[in-house]
Amino acid sequence: MHVIKIALNLTCLSQVNSEHPLAKAVVEYAKKFRDEENPSWPEARDFVSITGHGVKATVHNKEIMVGNKSLLADHNIAIPVEAEDMLAEAEKMAQTGILVSISGKVAGVLAVSDPLKPGAQEVISILKSMKIKSIMVTGDNFGTASSIAREVGIENVIAEAKPDQKAEKVKDLQVRMHDDYTFSS
Repeated sequence: MHVIKIALNLTCLSQVNSEHPLAKAVVEYAKKFRDEENPSWPEARDFVSITGHGVKATVHNKEIMVGNKSLLADHNIAIPVEAEDMLAEAEKMAQTGILVSISGKVAGVLAVSDPLKPGAQEVISILKSMKIKSIMVTGDNFGTASSIAREVGIENVIAEAKPDQKAEKVKDLQVRMHDDYTFSS
């Protein structure tokens, strides 16, 4: 448990400055494990948020990276088979898998879920009954996005969209839908 606590604390420290909802979830969870005698967080230096990938920071002279597979791949960090298996298992359960790297080695995988909003299934069902097609556009990986979409009844998913791409993807869909339903006189 001690090693897990250290890894979680380092992970949390690298996330404290992030505004991302997943980062906030990690920080809130890690607060449960704070040392009662010394409740303050050590300083995270050189914090960098890499949009659509994760964050990196230096904590206790260790480089901490917290994010998706592409973040670690971009930094030439190998992902062990066990971590790949954990990520796949998280996806099957409609969770987002987050990799944690400490000093260039994968130290763990966090699985975070965002529960469905109450009534989401009902809303999608009503839209279907009105012949309105719903499409999910998300930054989640395809496995997680597909699991969530199936749960609510959405058939079309655009996954792994970076935050700055989401609005553009929606505009593209609107143009395509408009073109599909425009009739010439």
